[in-house]
Amino acid sequence: MFIGENLKNLRILYGHSQKSLAELTGLIERDIWQYENGYKSPDMNAVNALKSVFHVKSKYFFSKDMLSEGKSMINASHISFRFYDK
Repeated sequence: MFIGENLKNLRILYGHSQKSLAELTGLIERDIWQYENGYKSPDMNAVNALKSVFHVKSKYFFSKDMLSEGKSMINASHISFRFYDK
């Protein structure tokens, strides 16, 4: 099952609005909202477009995040992210 929270977390992490992500992927902004909120699951073409933007494997969108489940030995408050422009 597609986990919309993973998509939302990546979108925010990369600094995209739902509108800008829709423009990058060719998807509809309403569909992205529905994916993130669990009202709709994307087809594989949409998943492929999303994984290309965020440089993740497809399974990222279908697996619970270990940090959010508390199963990781990593303290989530110690994680930082730095975005580099190419």
